[in-house]
Amino acid sequence: MRPSTKFSVGLLAIYLGIISSCTKEATEAKEEETAIDPCAYEEQFSSIQVLIDAASPGDTILIEPGTYEGTINFQGKDVVVGSLFLTTGDSSYISQTILDAKQSGSVVRFENSEGSGSVLSGVTLTGGYAVEGGGIYISSASPTLNHLRITGNHAYNCEEGDYFRASSGGGIYMEGADPNISKVMISENSSESRGGGISMTNAHPSLHLVTVTMDTAMEGGGIHAGVSSPSLSRVVVTENVAEKGAGFYLTAFSNPELVNTVVGDNTASVEGGGLFVDNSEVNFVNVTVARNTALSHGGSIFMNGGVVKILNSILYSADPEEIWYNSTGSSSTMTLRYTDVEGGLEGIETNSNGTVDWGEGNINEGPNIASNFCLECAQWTPGGWYWGSLAIDKGDPASRYNDEENLWCLYVWSFISAENWAGAVIMRPDTTTERNDMGAFGGPKGSWGIIHATPGSEW
Repeated sequence: MRPSTKFSVGLLAIYLGIISSCTKEATEAKEEETAIDPCAYEEQFSSIQVLIDAASPGDTILIEPGTYEGTINFQGKDVVVGSLFLTTGDSSYISQTILDAKQSGSVVRFENSEGSGSVLSGVTLTGGYAVEGGGIYISSASPTLNHLRITGNHAYNCEEGDYFRASSGGGIYMEGADPNISKVMISENSSESRGGGISMTNAHPSLHLVTVTMDTAMEGGGIHAGVSSPSLSRVVVTENVAEKGAGFYLTAFSNPELVNTVVGDNTASVEGGGLFVDNSEVNFVNVTVARNTALSHGGSIFMNGGVVKILNSILYSADPEEIWYNSTGSSSTMTLRYTDVEGGLEGIETNSNGTVDWGEGNINEGPNIASNFCLECAQWTPGGWYWGSLAIDKGDPASRYNDEENLWCLYVWSFISAENWAGAVIMRPDTTTERNDMGAFGGPKGSWGIIHATPGSEW
């Protein structure tokens, strides 16, 4: 193992005349010096690129706090690039160490068969401006991304004459890729077409303790997936905005698996506040889909052909209804077991274009979901009993779905929240009761909270 490479702030912009363009030639000049051409930009590499170019496999490049203008490309190298968070564990370095592309392309690119040894960690990425992947572009690579803030990046439509290429992935774009993404905050990014936070094509990423929030796009404000099978665990998708599929837009035979995931407070101006499912197959286990809205139909889920299988989950407080099947096109199928659905079976409108397998254990009870999507515990208050969530201990009784001991939402957050109730006493759940709690914070991996899905978290 070679020794780590470490450098301090000393910006040296390296201008390489590499023109990334849809159709324009490198010799074309900008109409104005400060203007950004809609289809061509001159990539300006950061001073960090010099160290990547000089590094050998196994090197670690430590970045001192500061703002580094320009972009970087890992060039197929198995190197670690990160802030002093790597050596200190101090999460403040994540926000203090900024890579700002200044609208000169994707902030970071992985496009040369990088593997898991190519690591980006502990930094903030902003100012990205590209057709695909404003923050991070990944093609045919499998890098490791952790403890990152990806914010303020944009993917734009490329339109030049008769040529048009839709934008994808304001925060992250991936194609033919299998990245491992954990403890990453993807917020306030935008795409003019698909995937304000994340967009993927023919990709199979693993997302763990990731937050996708306040991102915007036409389709898939949070996440857009086509021909992809992402695996999501302890993921938070909230407060995203789109015309269709504000939380998720899943299309072209995608097959995502959502486990211990929150999809909440997303807003669609047309259809699919939580999810828009288009000829795809989706699997839910311990998922909370709550407080999502759509102006037209499908507050929680809009089905446009495909299959959704739901277990130990909660679908509640949607507007205008929980689930809506498109009346035309391919038929849809939904299977539900041990799930709390507002309105029950009547809360699912099939429009005579599909079926619902309403199995055992489903309920229509008030889950009493808190602002942070935890289930509220029973409490004794001066005004009497507050019974809390009726979704506790209502999941599948099979032992493989048993809750972890001392679930964070029930054993930590509930006691903290009780301090706001004068004279209130939380009734600690029976430790011998292991049965699955419905929603994102139940089951064998349910001991977490949305505060843990952030960069720098020890979880």
